[in-house]
Amino acid sequence: MNKSIAESFESVKQSDTNLEKENNMKEFQCESFEYVNTGKLRFIGIDAYCKCDDWNAHWERSLELLPQLEAMLDEYGAFVTYPSALIHSGGKEVGIEEHFLAGYFFKQGTPVPEGYDYFDIDAEVLGYGIYTTDDFPGDMESVYVMARDKILNDGFLIPYPQGYCHAEIYTDGRDFEGALRIGYMFPTNRESNI
Repeated sequence: MNKSIAESFESVKQSDTNLEKENNMKEFQCESFEYVNTGKLRFIGIDAYCKCDDWNAHWERSLELLPQLEAMLDEYGAFVTYPSALIHSGGKEVGIEEHFLAGYFFKQGTPVPEGYDYFDIDAEVLGYGIYTTDDFPGDMESVYVMARDKILNDGFLIPYPQGYCHAEIYTDGRDFEGALRIGYMFPTNRESNI
């Protein structure tokens, strides 16, 4: 009998989690979505995983380090020039190794300043959406799912595990209180028409 109570509790808990995720997805609206021909890119930043930082503390610390990268944007900047966070798995299955870089997008081959980390994006076409909410629900998982599913439903693939990454693009800063507008990006296998 205890087992069935535990199983019932687990089922209710899972239903609550699924309902919460569905509600979060309803909080965000897709303002726009496009496939952007960027050519190959390099993301340069500071990797929280390598530095063993808490993500929020890492972001605050990285604000001191981003001006050096900002100075490089005029010459090397590519795609978008907003501060961003790129997440990748080092070419491994997700969950084995995770990297969280705070930084910017640059043309591939851009010199990496000493003390900074980078990730090369070999895909030449990115799926890029802008998402908005009047009241930030507390996490970005729903935006991740919306962008990923849009690409997959359009019949394109997201490289995995080699080349897998995704990014949050802070179009209006990184203030996660109340209203929020954010970009989200995945590389795709779509052919470039550049």
